[in-house]
Amino acid sequence: MVDVRIYWMSDDKPIVGVLMSTYNGEKYIREQLDSIFEQEDVNVKLFVRDDGSADRTRNILKEYAVTYELMDLSDGERVGPGESFMRLLCKAKEKIELQYFAFADQDDIWLKNKLSVAIKVIEQCEDKDAVLYSSNQFLYVNGINKGKRHEERQSVDLINHMTKNTIAGCTFVLNRDMATLITDAGKPDYRVIKYRLHDAWIMLIAIACGRVIYDDNAHMLYRIHEDNAVGIKAESLTERLSKLTRLVEKRDDANIRMITAQEMLRLYPHMNEEHKQIVKLFANYQNSMRDKFRLAFNKDIRKGCVENANVFSIKVFLNFV
Repeated sequence: MVDVRIYWMSDDKPIVGVLMSTYNGEKYIREQLDSIFEQEDVNVKLFVRDDGSADRTRNILKEYAVTYELMDLSDGERVGPGESFMRLLCKAKEKIELQYFAFADQDDIWLKNKLSVAIKVIEQCEDKDAVLYSSNQFLYVNGINKGKRHEERQSVDLINHMTKNTIAGCTFVLNRDMATLITDAGKPDYRVIKYRLHDAWIMLIAIACGRVIYDDNAHMLYRIHEDNAVGIKAESLTERLSKLTRLVEKRDDANIRMITAQEMLRLYPHMNEEHKQIVKLFANYQNSMRDKFRLAFNKDIRKGCVENANVFSIKVFLNFV
């Protein structure tokens, strides 16, 4: 366990807990760590949990802990990125001095204003209860900024995110009320975090029960390399049908959207009625053929669905949603 170095905060800068889960990240992690600790107009406390790296990642973290405020929460257990990030959020929220929480991947590069911009936007909200900030990113390929990842403004509509998450968790900044909303309700079924990951779950709860802000400006470089290129390019209809075939062969995550919806209703029964009705369509669609038709041919869902609407309907009738 790396010693925690506590520094006296002599200014009024907001204190941000930055959460990073690492795994075999030695190739790029130094650039990311430097960019985190060079953030302007904020005080950063970095919480890291290594998920079983076999390279020099842990050694690099120890080097940085000598100079910077870095808490290593590694416990030797390999749990996957989703669970690792959720553990980090729960642990960091125990630190009462933290006002904001930000998720960080190990291989990106943050612009110096990434956190300060997010915090200013959150503080401008009229309703400052539970707020999640998210944003666009610049694609970073072979050391070159290729421009914005998303050419069109991303939706923060619940229907879109029930089917697929389109906003990266590495852009998230949460205020303390949002962190409390996420952690205090309890953990969902393990499959939700394992297959949909932490960012999809957090985004759904934030939309359904809090407030989500999307900034179309980019304040970070999202690095593209051989280990994370999946998900950048759009899938063709053939690729989607191929994925559907694989679901038939592997059913453990076949009903992940239904399971996610059921867990949302169980842990957050206080969500508003409009959101609750959308979630119920996904949670209850296997109850009867009528419920299948209600989900498969709901015009708003078909319009807002990020995947091919006909493929989505096929999945509904095959019980793969």
